[in-house]
Amino acid sequence: MALATHQKSRGRPIENRLSDKLLNVAFAEVAAKGVDATTIAAIAKAAGTSKQAIYRRYRTKEQLVAAAVRDRIAQIAAVAPLRSSVADDLRRYLGHLAEAFQSTRLASVFRTLLAHRQNREFAAVLENAEADQRLALRQILIATPFEIDMDMRIDLLLGFVYFRLVFADTEVTQAEIDRAILLALGLVAPRDPSPHSGQPGT
Repeated sequence: MALATHQKSRGRPIENRLSDKLLNVAFAEVAAKGVDATTIAAIAKAAGTSKQAIYRRYRTKEQLVAAAVRDRIAQIAAVAPLRSSVADDLRRYLGHLAEAFQSTRLASVFRTLLAHRQNREFAAVLENAEADQRLALRQILIATPFEIDMDMRIDLLLGFVYFRLVFADTEVTQAEIDRAILLALGLVAPRDPSPHSGQPGT
């Protein structure tokens, strides 16, 4: 009878609320400490539950962490192309992606997952995230003049964002994203070399 009473109460059922809390706590723990220093005991304590409650949902810490990262990625709102300008669509998508990575600590979490990519759970999270991002960019470039060498253009754009945010651990500005887009699309000529750059004849 008690269970039925809970199910009729307002809001999400208690079990669902606990599951959501576990995902949020696990993500926060990994973002702050990395995978190795994150423990089921610490997650249980921070979530106000028991280790047994976690193990009823996830067999391993890695499964919980992977689920937490997938959940956080899923919270990034989709940015559908408007199809009026390829550059503008890329600007909106990549700007939104970079902001999400910077504001939610996804960049630091991806960094620690990459260090443990030999784990199948983590490898699948990273591969699926990349596949989704590449698909979004393909949908912007498909059936446009920039469809030529499309995969290379996507490599250049995603590579720029990931290198700056995940590998170099530095922020990327919208202005930098804009220039990367123009360069990847071939819409801007390279800057003239500085007269003091040591070029032959200077």
